[in-house]
Amino acid sequence: MGATYNPKLSIVRVENLRLRSYIGFFDWEKEKLQDVIISFSFKYDTAMASKTDDVQHAVDYKEITKGVIDFVDHKSFHLIEALAEEIYMHIQKVGAALQDIMVKVEKPHALRFADNVMVEIDGKDRYHTAVIAMGSNINSEDNFTKALNHLQEIGFVMQRTAFIKTEPLKFEEQPEFLNGAILLHTKKSLSELTMHLKQIEALLGRVRTENKNAPREIDLDVLTYNGFITDQDMEELPFLIDFVQQLQPEIKLQK
Repeated sequence: MGATYNPKLSIVRVENLRLRSYIGFFDWEKEKLQDVIISFSFKYDTAMASKTDDVQHAVDYKEITKGVIDFVDHKSFHLIEALAEEIYMHIQKVGAALQDIMVKVEKPHALRFADNVMVEIDGKDRYHTAVIAMGSNINSEDNFTKALNHLQEIGFVMQRTAFIKTEPLKFEEQPEFLNGAILLHTKKSLSELTMHLKQIEALLGRVRTENKNAPREIDLDVLTYNGFITDQDMEELPFLIDFVQQLQPEIKLQK
């Protein structure tokens, strides 16, 4: 994504989805179904959806809701905490672009003197996992050190690959590159993280020109986010695939 990346975020909400389930520690064969009220919301970049008015660029909230109904209605759960987590993970698996996911599960009349008991999950409280690729061929070691210091301010660097030298590929008349990657735990959404990386690039002096393959002080790209591949051009640089396999071997990639 270029330096002009500017997402247009919108919130989608589904409120008061009324289902019935068996919830609690008891003999489910003898127990009656109980009411469960579920609400959820999420944000995503609706720029393309609003521009084109085309459903293929929108998140299918009907399909998400259908999935919630399928694994909640007339099913058994010991704890509403577990049920809320299942719903949160169901929504998160839709794609890396969904952010600020919120889930609320209510159990009406669960206590004698209360209207209901509820569990809420706020995605802003959750850490996300991202693999960030780093590249530089101008004062490489110094700029790597500065970039790592900035990255530690927006999350926790849990792991990193070895830093390797690679030959320039698409524009060969320039110095070799220093490349590496880190595994970052951050509370930043994908759009926030992307914008922070562009800010770090600017702070370290990167100036973008018409030549996208020109020398650069630093290049920072999100390769994966919460297990999703977010850099579709990764296959053009096999060492990036190696970095992901080192840091997240559970993600299956082909060179």
